[in-house]
Amino acid sequence: MSTPQSSSRFIEEISEKTVVDYLQRHPDFLTLHGDLLTKLEVPTSYTSRTTVVPLAERQLGVLREENRQLQRQLAELIAIATKNEELNQRIQRIIVTLASANSPDEFFDTLYSQLQHEFDTDAIVVRLFLVPPPFLTGRPEFVEYDAQMFALFERVLEKQETLCGRLTPAQAEYLIPHGNIVSAVLMPIGSPKPHGLLAIGSQEVSRFHAGMSTDLLRYMGELVSHLLNLWLRH
Repeated sequence: MSTPQSSSRFIEEISEKTVVDYLQRHPDFLTLHGDLLTKLEVPTSYTSRTTVVPLAERQLGVLREENRQLQRQLAELIAIATKNEELNQRIQRIIVTLASANSPDEFFDTLYSQLQHEFDTDAIVVRLFLVPPPFLTGRPEFVEYDAQMFALFERVLEKQETLCGRLTPAQAEYLIPHGNIVSAVLMPIGSPKPHGLLAIGSQEVSRFHAGMSTDLLRYMGELVSHLLNLWLRH
């Protein structure tokens, strides 16, 4: 048998639920009854139930915090867009200069100098797993493709992915022996199937990291591949 106290508590719970359900079905209720905003009170925080403020003030605080969050998000988007635009301009300068090369030797020399200048980095490496044409015999970019190369750079070459981040000690030693390179951008070279890679390396751990966007860098790799293929066909 229920007691008067439990019945009262039951009615209160039902009443609260009814109110909540009604407000959810009529979200414009407080708009139509704006005078209630100055009378309703809510806690200043979900953990404090002792200090209360008018609902209108609480709503204003929530709106201000949402506005601050939106401003932070907008600032982040602007920063990303600015970085992407700067990277795009650097890539354009590199490609325009490469396109004006008059010989394969000049092409490679220009590629190294331009990437070094535009990215201000510690090492630029090109490795091509091809038999060089006679006029390129002896250039260090052409190396034999072997099981070690496949194991070290399978993700770049087989999956044709441009990667940013930490190098393994074995990868760093293969690309730049004793160069103290720890982070890099690795781009596949060649199409439709990669036959080499282009690496931009740094001695700074955080210079190239996994969280970096690779879309523009992948695009640069494709353009370099196209220009290089023009010389390889000679």
